[in-house]
Amino acid sequence: MMLEQEIFDLEMKVNEITFMRREDLNRQNSLEKEIKFLDSEISILEKTSSLFKHLLDVLLDKKKQEIQHLITYGLKTVFTDLDLKFHIDIEPKSNTIYTTFRTEQVNVADGDVLECFGGGVANIESFLLRIITLFQTKLAPYLFLDEVFSYLSDEYVENCSLLLSNLCEKLGLTMFIITHKELMLSHANQIYHAYSKNNELNVK
Repeated sequence: MMLEQEIFDLEMKVNEITFMRREDLNRQNSLEKEIKFLDSEISILEKTSSLFKHLLDVLLDKKKQEIQHLITYGLKTVFTDLDLKFHIDIEPKSNTIYTTFRTEQVNVADGDVLECFGGGVANIESFLLRIITLFQTKLAPYLFLDEVFSYLSDEYVENCSLLLSNLCEKLGLTMFIITHKELMLSHANQIYHAYSKNNELNVK
């Protein structure tokens, strides 16, 4: 009787172990399928990420070229005696894109606009960047400018006026400019003079 009990207990133990083994195999198969699925997902994500990065690089490069072209055009229109070019350097670092601006006078200087060229060139670049921001943010095409070209030398003021007129015509802009520089008015469509009389502001 005792032997039969021992045999029975042994059979139960074997059945239990067999069942546990089967469960382990099922779990292993399930994990292997999950790992295979995750590997497939990772592969897809890597390919998608690579494609997205390529598209982003293409879009960034296109936008970079457009900005460089517009600002270089502005610089060459105003500073006709200087061979100036505007550059944008884009450098990815730690999943972040760093952007720096450079201004170049061909075969003469290349670097930060204020350090290499002073306030007049910086005035023009800042103004053109403002126009780019206006269009990028899809704001109404109106600009109100109050003495924004204060550092521009008198010899370049008329060229600057021509630039403003060209931009208004080509980009559909309307600019309202406050200035004390008479030459800035040389290409204006409408001119208003403000003056004080008897402590009152008069406009004509």
